[in-house]
Amino acid sequence: MSVNVLHVATIVGKSSFGIGPVALNLARGQQALGHRAEIWSCDSATEARELEEENHLLPNTIRTFPIVGPQRLAYSPAMERAIAQRADEFDVIHQHGIWTATSRVTNRWRAQTGKPTVIAPHGSLDAWALRRSIWKKRLALFLYERENLNKAVCLHALSVREAEGFRQFGLENPIAVIPNGISEDWLLSQGDGAAFRRRFGLPEDTRIILFLGRITPKKGLPMLLRAMFELSHRLDNWHLVIAGKDEFNHQKEIESLIKQLALQSRVKFVEPLFGQDKRDAFAAAELFVLPSHSEGAPVTILEALGAGVPVLTTKASPWEELVTHRCGWWVEPTAPAIGDALLDAVTHSPEELQVMGKRGKALVTEKYTWTRVAHQTIELYTWLLGQGKLPDFVQRV
Repeated sequence: MSVNVLHVATIVGKSSFGIGPVALNLARGQQALGHRAEIWSCDSATEARELEEENHLLPNTIRTFPIVGPQRLAYSPAMERAIAQRADEFDVIHQHGIWTATSRVTNRWRAQTGKPTVIAPHGSLDAWALRRSIWKKRLALFLYERENLNKAVCLHALSVREAEGFRQFGLENPIAVIPNGISEDWLLSQGDGAAFRRRFGLPEDTRIILFLGRITPKKGLPMLLRAMFELSHRLDNWHLVIAGKDEFNHQKEIESLIKQLALQSRVKFVEPLFGQDKRDAFAAAELFVLPSHSEGAPVTILEALGAGVPVLTTKASPWEELVTHRCGWWVEPTAPAIGDALLDAVTHSPEELQVMGKRGKALVTEKYTWTRVAHQTIELYTWLLGQGKLPDFVQRV
């Protein structure tokens, strides 16, 4: 059967970080399979047209709506009116991210049509994440989010561990465990590491450790910096490049810590990277690090592996396969554990790291493409609409 799916997200553009690429790639994959997929968000109309072109989406796939009030709340009466007017056009809503007023749109459509909704929290129900902005989240639960979560026909977890977190939160809905993916375009792309070094003034003999993501407390950069301080005498030509957008003014805290630890000569901040610039950064890097306290299933790890770069991350990310497939390090989220893994990583030769990177690329090519993920979501929707059998990746209480 052909499915008409609406992906709802607060934003899907460059400021969306991990959630945007998920919605964009799912819509693209579903359209390629012959289904109708739209995205509703609060991005600007100009950025929406650019995103459609960059992601090879059908024209007018992304519909944008203005926000009234604080940007972080994302309250859009226009989107709520539009869903009421076009409710019958869609078979299912797949919502990406929670806690903002876009959940009111999903609630309204569910109440009006009685059709299935799928909610993907993208790590927002992780215990560490729940402790952040706790009063705002309690208010959101009271006003709209509890209804949205409890009445969802299915929840979308990015890993088995995230599904366990849903149960710990008290949710009893069926849970589809479907990971994030990587595009075939990324797997086939080539980066220019030399161009990246020239652009940011990095000498040719510098060995690069890359962090790419939001500069925010959740990402655990202080743990990485303290580990580097303890290993200063072993890092030789290694240099940490931090590429990302500042959040909560956290970059000033990081810069202060770098100065305190006398790591100024080993750490370089660069602007957020997208498109070919990001691919060039991965081409220059010998190791990708994500020392997080909390994660859903970060797309950046897939991008690193897809670019043939081994990964060092914490057990906040569901990536035990880094160990089982010998393409990285997966450790406790503490400075000593990160330090031990970092020491092991930097003692590997460039050739050994390249071999690890090749194993990682083989892993994501086999198991984590967006085409595969899109097939799974369509299988899920078909079951929810009563037209197919229960998928083997769905957990029921």
